[in-house]
Amino acid sequence: MIFKYFKGPIDEMSHLVIEHSVCSICGKTDHCFELDYTITNIFSDDEKDGKFGCYSCLKEGRFEFWHDTEFGMLDEEGLSKVYKHNIENPPFIPIEKLVELRRTPKIITWQQELWLTHCDDFMVYKGTWEPKDFYSNSNDGDGKALFMNMTDKELNHLWDDSLPENETLLKEWYPTYYVFECSHCGKKRGNWDCD
Repeated sequence: MIFKYFKGPIDEMSHLVIEHSVCSICGKTDHCFELDYTITNIFSDDEKDGKFGCYSCLKEGRFEFWHDTEFGMLDEEGLSKVYKHNIENPPFIPIEKLVELRRTPKIITWQQELWLTHCDDFMVYKGTWEPKDFYSNSNDGDGKALFMNMTDKELNHLWDDSLPENETLLKEWYPTYYVFECSHCGKKRGNWDCD
């Protein structure tokens, strides 16, 4: 399965059925997603329970996913401001990019997904990181500095809040940190949530 905006581990795709299944739309056996929380006009909301849609049908647009993004909530109507983290006046985003993201699986999160943006585009989801990943991906080994650079200022407290008393090396934490990368400039950003 190839997606422009999802380059993370396959097991981080929300609603992906573990084993190959029979697509309720085309009848092929393939990688499938549960249709319960998708956009489709093939089944009514009441009919979607227990139905599956395959990768091919997703790429053809026979079903799609809504996404909460920094630009706005993305559904079949386009982008709209629903939450305070959605920006008031998003930049013009070509319809092709909106369609591409709708045809991208959602991310498994504890609460609600927030797809990050950069360079007037949706960022590419890379996967989840733990503290060790910041150290190993930092050019100088300073994991905290990389975390601070990737994370919005109002969430920077997470690093120090997670440090055990009298320790300077962070080995683990309780939240899940979602990493995104800009396909235009390579900037990495992330956000986090927890149960």
